[in-house]
Amino acid sequence: MVGAHGKVLYLDPFSGIAGDMFLGLMFDLGVDETAMVAEFERLGLRFDLAVSQVDKNGIAAIHTKVAVPAEEEDDEEEDEHRHIHEHHEGIAHGHPHEHDEGHVHEHEHDHCHEHAHEHDHEHAHGHVHDDDADDEGHPHGRAMDVEEIVALLDRLSEPCRSKAKAMFTSLLEAEARVHGTTVDSVHLHEVGAIDAIVEIVGAVKGLELLGVDHVVSGMVNVGTGFANMAHGTYPVPAPATAELLKGIPIYVDSFSKTRKELVTPTGALILGHLVDEFGPIGMTIERVGYGAGTRDTAVPNVLRGFIGHSALAEAPRRLLLLESNIDDMNPELYGHLMDRLYQHGALDVFFTAVQMKKNRPATRVSVLGELHNKDVLIEILMRESTTLGVRVSYPERYEAEREVIDVETELGAARVKVARYLGDAVNMSPEYESCRVLSVSSGIPLKEVYGVVLEAARRRTAEMEDHG
Repeated sequence: MVGAHGKVLYLDPFSGIAGDMFLGLMFDLGVDETAMVAEFERLGLRFDLAVSQVDKNGIAAIHTKVAVPAEEEDDEEEDEHRHIHEHHEGIAHGHPHEHDEGHVHEHEHDHCHEHAHEHDHEHAHGHVHDDDADDEGHPHGRAMDVEEIVALLDRLSEPCRSKAKAMFTSLLEAEARVHGTTVDSVHLHEVGAIDAIVEIVGAVKGLELLGVDHVVSGMVNVGTGFANMAHGTYPVPAPATAELLKGIPIYVDSFSKTRKELVTPTGALILGHLVDEFGPIGMTIERVGYGAGTRDTAVPNVLRGFIGHSALAEAPRRLLLLESNIDDMNPELYGHLMDRLYQHGALDVFFTAVQMKKNRPATRVSVLGELHNKDVLIEILMRESTTLGVRVSYPERYEAEREVIDVETELGAARVKVARYLGDAVNMSPEYESCRVLSVSSGIPLKEVYGVVLEAARRRTAEMEDHG
């Protein structure tokens, strides 16, 4: 039986994370390459994707590299390259281990964009991973604007399209904040933009193809020192990366011998948009994979990932509890406060009537959240309420594994949430909305519909257990 989180991916970013590392990890964990390439081809972009096995301090890891071919000098030569798709042998099951030289997938853009760009726009420069290339940055070439990138992403299938667009929006917003401009004024140089597009799409589609239901990450090593980029020398993490790392637990080892940038903007996007929680995890490991970075460092420059399922349901989960007693706030503000807390990651918000000093009636605001959301949730409480202080505690929560099943009744189909603890079904809760629809259509009181659906759920669960 699949647990509360189904298939889980645990990321171990002890040496940071970058888009190419995550894409390599997807292949090493067994992503279906044919399906991945099919999604890339929806973009209509022309690029080369080389996938190969490399050695990182004795660890065999998968390295990926995106390259944009130079413009062809004549139409005839360009026509010869249209619709080329090289064979994909050697990467079956995500392990191109027998092909150390890698192989290339070439994708064709339907048309060229030859318009010139205005130089008064801000240009976001991709981060370079090779030490020798730090001073050069990406070649300028032409720029891709927001509308052009969105039009490309609109060609993707769902849910890949929506997630990829949200990630690119975050990237452009971060660049705009760093440069003190607007999103519409941000342009990405073509090489860096295509590189980021492929890595983002590959990350989103890779999780989908692997059937991952939940992604957990350990604390992220962002590196230390300085990095040379197109606009100068910047401290690590670079400004845009730092913007994208807001709300993500990181650590910086200022005494590390490896004084390098270990998290790129694309890596930070993956952490912010595709990771569901940060912290320890209990899981049964089924597969281990390694995605290689470009750098050679004292610590293996790889992103390690574990695929498996949640371990025992009785393992506690450590959370954050924020509380404040308020006796002077307009009651109309509480609803807005609750909405804002949920919008910024609260797991649960509840209000309790309490009696304070001088016999004043008051309201205790309680907020349950993830550990890494502590600062933002406290800020919301301070800004959106009249509290003068917030109490912080760290409770443990024991969670039952949950799944939603569909059941058939004489009244029609309904959905039921089943909770399991130590492998046994301990609670069943018919979904209100589906029961309400059956009540309205049949004319039977809702409480009776609940009984019918619950009985059907018990039969269905028993059948599932009988069949293992």
